[in-house]
Amino acid sequence: MQYIWNISDSAPKETIEEFPELDPIVVQLLYNRGLKTQEKIDEFFNSDYSQDIHDPYLFKGMSQAVARLYQAIKNRELVTVYGDYDADGVCAATILNIVLTKLGAKVNAYLPHREREGYGLNSKAVEEIAGTGAKVIVTCDCGISNIEEIALARAKGIDVIITDHHSLPERLPEAYAIIHPQVPGETYPFKFLAGGGVAFKLAQALLLSPECVMTMSEKEGQEKWLLDLVSISTVADIVPLLGENRTLLKYGLIVLKKTRNKGLQQMIDQAGLDPDKMDPRAISFSIAPRINAAGRMDHANLAYYLLREEDEVKAAQLARDLNQSNIDRQNLTETVIKEAQALAIDFTDSLLAFYKPSWPAGLTGLVASRLMKIYNRPCLILTDNNGNIVASGRSLKGFNVTKVLQESKDLLIKFGGHPQACGFSVTKENMPIIINKLKEAARAYLNQDDLRPTMDADLEIDFSSISWELVDALEQFKPFGMANEEPVFVSRGLKVAGARKVGSDGKHWKLDLNKDSKTFGAIAFNLAGTDLKLDDIIDIAYNLSINEWNGNREIQIKIKDIHPVRNP
Repeated sequence: MQYIWNISDSAPKETIEEFPELDPIVVQLLYNRGLKTQEKIDEFFNSDYSQDIHDPYLFKGMSQAVARLYQAIKNRELVTVYGDYDADGVCAATILNIVLTKLGAKVNAYLPHREREGYGLNSKAVEEIAGTGAKVIVTCDCGISNIEEIALARAKGIDVIITDHHSLPERLPEAYAIIHPQVPGETYPFKFLAGGGVAFKLAQALLLSPECVMTMSEKEGQEKWLLDLVSISTVADIVPLLGENRTLLKYGLIVLKKTRNKGLQQMIDQAGLDPDKMDPRAISFSIAPRINAAGRMDHANLAYYLLREEDEVKAAQLARDLNQSNIDRQNLTETVIKEAQALAIDFTDSLLAFYKPSWPAGLTGLVASRLMKIYNRPCLILTDNNGNIVASGRSLKGFNVTKVLQESKDLLIKFGGHPQACGFSVTKENMPIIINKLKEAARAYLNQDDLRPTMDADLEIDFSSISWELVDALEQFKPFGMANEEPVFVSRGLKVAGARKVGSDGKHWKLDLNKDSKTFGAIAFNLAGTDLKLDDIIDIAYNLSINEWNGNREIQIKIKDIHPVRNP
């Protein structure tokens, strides 16, 4: 499949000239990431925990939240930390539970069952929590849309403190305090924290409070050793890796490499990862999927218990159980994807809706994401659950699927999400209505060009621009992730000087590319379907990397897409 390349607009000449000490290519990459001032560039390249982590008390509701929690600690009131069932929510709940326990609080945790209870607070859970005698609920990675449930908690004499980062409803719940970076009038300067990041800010504020009896050294140590969980949340929930998130991730990866968390140690071991090489990719493809597998296959409590386990033998067994859940999740996901692709639907529609009553609700979001990448269309996966329909959707840029749900909320039992990811429940009677509304909105927002596969590229460069100086400069852009993707370059008119298919199944090209007396080796994974032969002229979109083998280092091109130009 060939992509349309969307090459970013060139930085203004005056921007390039403003930073003469930097390679113009580097300035363009910074410009593409919205980093246009010396202050922002310094923060990006030289993140400093002491300077670039904001004061948690800049949140409007922070002082009120901290005071209420210390009151609960003093009066021995039970506090319930209410999390979500994904990696972000589980890590957020773990962060707050650890800190509140260290501060002497009576605290327990409640994570909802994905299929039986669904996302966010629910009335049954509130009733159950009230029955335990809890006087405070702290939500993690949820709560901002739960107006009725929070009203019920208040009626039961429970104060609710919300920590969340999801899309805001038209009306906010009447909670005791709200810690959310995007509520109207919020004074906190960074708006894109993950759920775990928001929970960490509350934990940080609790440790900074004059009421905290720990020594300064103990406070700093306690805060630092939470950063491994913050790094997992930040990567797993795909928030922008700029600003404070970049600093949290940078230092979080340092902590993750030497984590003291017995559960994380065992999970890393089960995944076959090298602790010294922990990076966002390891989190994205190994750690986060395992944490998510608990809630997808049964209950998120398995992951939560693992992260809170302090006995090494018990942690090892829980990690093995979690690893098996992840294997089962992988196998079942492939089955559901095949079944979805076999359904009789119009694959040219602007939004694809797949429904089968027997599909597990825990996999709907994962399958929606995979199918969206396959068909380059917003995808909705629906299944039966407790007499109603539950669904997850994933969308393309330019189509805010959660906004459409907000406009149709009267049809729904519950909903929530981000612009490009949503979840909701609906009655069977209203299912076709909401599907039609989503399809109509997709047709209105997305034209045929939007539905063609595209690839964002940072800039077009001459082959002669590739150098060790450039590759070394790119290393400073790590860690890569959302809003700071690995730079993609485009070069044109390259001659194929060598070509052979590699891999056990011959799906990859190993190429030598030449232009203007410069030759570089290149690897093109899963692109062997593109017909190439010696002396062909091609354009490519690619990343630059370092290939190390037998003590040698060489610049290597990782091709993402090939456009044949001319065959001799």
